[in-house]
Parts: sequence; C-alpha cells; structure tokens
Amino acid sequence: MGLWNMLTGAGRADAGPENPGARDPSDDAWFGMGGRRSEIDVTVTIERARKIPVIRDCLQVRSESVAGLGMGIFEVTDSGDTRPREDHPVLKVMHDPNPRMTSFDFFNTLVDDLDTDGNFYAEISTDDRGDLSELWRLEPELTQIEELPDRSKRYRHTDRFGRTRILLEDEVWHIAMPPLVENLRGRSAILDDGREAVAVAIALQRYANILFTNDATPNFMIGFPDGQHFDSEQSKSNFIAAMRKWSTGKNRHTPAVLEHGMKPHKVGLSSEEAQFLETRKELWLDLTRLWRMQPHKVGILDRATFSNIEEQSLDFVTSTLTPILELIERSVNKFLIADARFRFEFNVATLLRGDMRARFEAYALGRQWGWLSVNDILRMERRNGIGAAGDRYIEPLNMVPVGVADRERPAKDSTAAAIQFLRQSVAGSGGKPRLELIKDAV
Repeated sequence: MGLWNMLTGAGRADAGPENPGARDPSDDAWFGMGGRRSEIDVTVTIERARKIPVIRDCLQVRSESVAGLGMGIFEVTDSGDTRPREDHPVLKVMHDPNPRMTSFDFFNTLVDDLDTDGNFYAEISTDDRGDLSELWRLEPELTQIEELPDRSKRYRHTDRFGRTRILLEDEVWHIAMPPLVENLRGRSAILDDGREAVAVAIALQRYANILFTNDATPNFMIGFPDGQHFDSEQSKSNFIAAMRKWSTGKNRHTPAVLEHGMKPHKVGLSSEEAQFLETRKELWLDLTRLWRMQPHKVGILDRATFSNIEEQSLDFVTSTLTPILELIERSVNKFLIADARFRFEFNVATLLRGDMRARFEAYALGRQWGWLSVNDILRMERRNGIGAAGDRYIEPLNMVPVGVADRERPAKDSTAAAIQFLRQSVAGSGGKPRLELIKDAV
C-alpha cells in the first residue's frame, strides 16, 4: 500500500464514497502507520507490541542471553584439531563493532531485530587491506531489499534525515529469519506469523485500560417503563449530558436519582463473566510460543515447580537459543569470514552450568578418566592455571589395552620419570613434595 493510499484510505476494501466512515480520523489505522491490520481490525506494529509485558520480556530475555555469551574464532588444522585465533580481524570487530556500540549492544540489537522484524542489516566497512573493520546497524523499517535480474541483491536505505543510499550485496551483512519470503526477506514473529495473537493481546490490554478508566464499571443503559419516553430529542440530550456530568470527573461515586420509573440496565459482560484473567493467562502462554520461550523465564510460574525449572533452563538453551545461535554463527562464517579454515562460535557453557556440586562432580569424572587436566578445569572455571604440572593427564591403573602384560611396561623409565618429577616438585615448593599420580609410574 502506497503512502497516498494509506493517507486517503483508498487501499482499504471498505473505503469509498458510499462508505465515508472507512476514512474515519478516529480509526486506529491513523496512529499505526507501518503496521499491519489483523482480522479483528486492530493495527499491529512492533512498537505497539513492545508495550505488552510478556512480549517485552520474551524479546529482552532472548536478546540479553545471546548478548552476554562469550565468543571466539577457531582455526581447524590439517590434522583436524582446533585452536583459538584471538587475532582474527572478524573477531576483533565482533568485540568492538563500531565506535558507538559495545559487543553487548550490537548482539542485543541483532537478536531483537530478528525476533521483531525478522531481518537484521549491518553496513560493512573495510580497511585499506580489505579486512572487516566496522559494522553499522541499519534500521530494518528503513531498509528495503531488491533482487536484480542476475539474482544478486541490493539494499535501499533511507536514514533518519531522509537521505537514500543504494548499497550492494557485498556492502551489507543481512541475516534473515527463516522461512524466507521470496528467498529474500525473513518473516516477522509479530507482523506475520503471530499477528493475530498479538492483535488479541493489544485488544485485551486496551479493554483493560478503558475498563479501569471507567472505574471498572461496565457500560449501562437507562430505560423507561412501557409507554413512557422523552418529550423531545433535546430533553434526551440534556439527560445524557447530565448523566455524563454525574458519572465522570470529580462527581464519580456520588449518589444520583433516577425519576419517572427509570432503571439502569447493564450492557455487555463484566470482566468476571468474560473470564478476563483466564483469557489473559492463556494468551500470555500463546505469545511465549512465538519465540519458544519457557514460561518461567517471563514470570509465568503457574505450572512451574522447583524440580522442573532446572530442566526448563536447560531446554531454554537447547531449544530456544541454539537455533538463533546457529543462524548467526553460520551467517558470520559464510558472509564475514568466508574461509573454511576458520569458524565462529558462541560459548554457551556458562548457561549450561549446573549448581556447584553437580559441576564439581562432573569435573572429578573427567579428571579421573583422563580427559580433563587441572588446567582444563580451571579454565572452565575462569581461573588461572597452575603451570606445566597442571597440564598432565592421568588414567586409572587398571585401564590398559587388552593383552598388555605388566612386564611390558617400561618400569625403569617410569621410575626415573617419577623421581625426576618429585625432585622438581620439592625444588619448587620450598622443600615439600607434591604427590601426584604419574602415568605409567610404578
């Protein structure tokens, strides 16, 4: 719909000379430009949806959880091993995307754009060597994507000053939330897939606001006994004006008198009759499903217990965050790094950490069975290592390959290695030996 149609109402099916009310200035459409109309005739916009507490919580929890994660770029060697590459130019930009934003701000906004509009755009800046140097976010509502005949893409961005620029495909980092629309744009959870649920939430919130504005009093009508009526339309207007004056402003809750057998009659349903609270709770659950959010994360604890919250927290990482993390990681690898030797990854270990006892029990198993060293454990706890001695791995004495006899162990060499280690330990600890199990020691 063009701007002229939006302003004149020509694009609406019910607009026309025979129906002038279709362009009523009191219509919500005049205050929701850029939004989309729902089946219940409520205009849904991203900004309006943010005012619903459950939606705001879902967006905030997802974006802040991703923004707070650690990240790294790893190089895959010819032998298949991986090693961190802290000096990679893309990683430096991820930690400091531009002079105005921190990495937390950048990834927080990135996830929020994907969860609301379904698209994230960032303008790519490079240095003299052609390496990535900065990423500048482009507002999704001000950016249009176009497909050219050769299947390449270009972007038309209009900044807040009204200036329009054309950016080519290699000048914009674009992440689209699948499934894609026309293989170009992502789908919005608010404006596309969840539009009707969000519209009901807006209508319900609006109903609550109006209800409490009127002192939680439902609408009513005044009726005459049979055979009686107002003498004229002017008398009716005067009576309605008097009732309005009595029931609003400072005159609320003051007594009134109805004469000539008049009786009030309630119109519509009360909030209890309409099951307002029950409807709102079920609607909140529907809204959390748009982002696959666990209810306890947004304060819905009706069905939560202490025994299942930990499992729900793990499910939050595996079901809620993992898909969007994979989406971002693969986009970075394909469009920013573009080298199969390197891969970008988020570190979700901090979100998967259990309580202290469970964590230490897991470390003990890894240490005893030989696939964790002391320094490995300390790194996972974000503590400094203890030196070269902390890099040793141990194994149970009864875990040897089948068919290996005790006489085949190099006893002499093992004994010499153990004595050498004890001498080094005594020399480095003020005369007190540090006893440690040495692999193949006898």
